[in-house]
Amino acid sequence: MADPELTRRIVDVVIALGPGEVTTYGDIAADAGAPRHARLVGRVLADAGDDPELPELPWWRVVNVQGRLVPGHEREQRALLLAEGVRVRGGRVVAAPVGRFAVRRARQAGDPSPDGSSPDGSSPDGSSPGTD
Repeated sequence: MADPELTRRIVDVVIALGPGEVTTYGDIAADAGAPRHARLVGRVLADAGDDPELPELPWWRVVNVQGRLVPGHEREQRALLLAEGVRVRGGRVVAAPVGRFAVRRARQAGDPSPDGSSPDGSSPDGSSPGTD
């Protein structure tokens, strides 16, 4: 098993995910102070159910960088995510109210990005960033 302190940090990050918030294994690893340890995050989540020392984790809120659901658990994960307002299509998260996939939703829908620019990078008045 991994370093207990690192495991605890990973668990803390996962527990902090709120309803409708979807993130990636890599983002969890980075937030836990262990960038490039995405596979370890997956291992911790997979082993959590067998470890009585660990609390129940919202594993369904974690996907790979392409938004793909956990192989072998797609139906369960999809149902849990849908109940939280997350859009799933073709076995992938396509939009979420909060987290990494929230910006993707806005851009796919053609809505302005959080900074007010449109998906092509222009500002609401049609000008390009940095131009007058």
